[in-house]
Amino acid sequence: MKWFKLYPEIANHPRLRILSFEDRWHYVSLMCAKADGTLDQPNAKLRDQMLSVHLGLTPVEMAQVKERLMDVELIADDWDIINWDDKQSSDATGAARKRRQRAREKLAKEKELRNKNKEQDVTVTGQSRDIEKEETVERIWKLFPKKVAKARCVKKLEKLSMTSLAEIEKDLRARVWPTETRYILNPETYINQERWLDEISMPEQKEEDLYV
Repeated sequence: MKWFKLYPEIANHPRLRILSFEDRWHYVSLMCAKADGTLDQPNAKLRDQMLSVHLGLTPVEMAQVKERLMDVELIADDWDIINWDDKQSSDATGAARKRRQRAREKLAKEKELRNKNKEQDVTVTGQSRDIEKEETVERIWKLFPKKVAKARCVKKLEKLSMTSLAEIEKDLRARVWPTETRYILNPETYINQERWLDEISMPEQKEEDLYV
């Protein structure tokens, strides 16, 4: 199916307003004939016969319509529409506009998908970190010689950064605890007082141990 663009000013165009309603319709019909290639027929006689059928006019009526449309400079002597190319768009069907719209919609969907994937990655990363912290806290708890108030201790440990937890784990593995249970720190006291920051002094070596 052939398409052409009907410019909006046609309703108020001064030259068209001079014409009768019938001739305005004749002009629009001629634009249709231009769009479907009838006006571009190289055989003038055949073209006029085809136009006569297209417009539904007798040869005499055709000549009169032609004269009136030429008087207001809407058509040329060969029936061609004056300034036709200026009135038409290279994309009269809007196909290019639709392609651009589909391209924009595709980009929007791809952007939405990328954002969704990023959110999923953040969620997965966050879950991995939570699991890693839980495992670290559990290892730390096992290193305490006294197992008292686990729930409160775990809750406090989970609020600490992974850097602090690493320091706690390192300290507990190196720390030498008293042999008597009553002198061993409760885990909660250790955490509250940040005892992993203590300077651990190594036991003094006896003089005889320095020689073999």
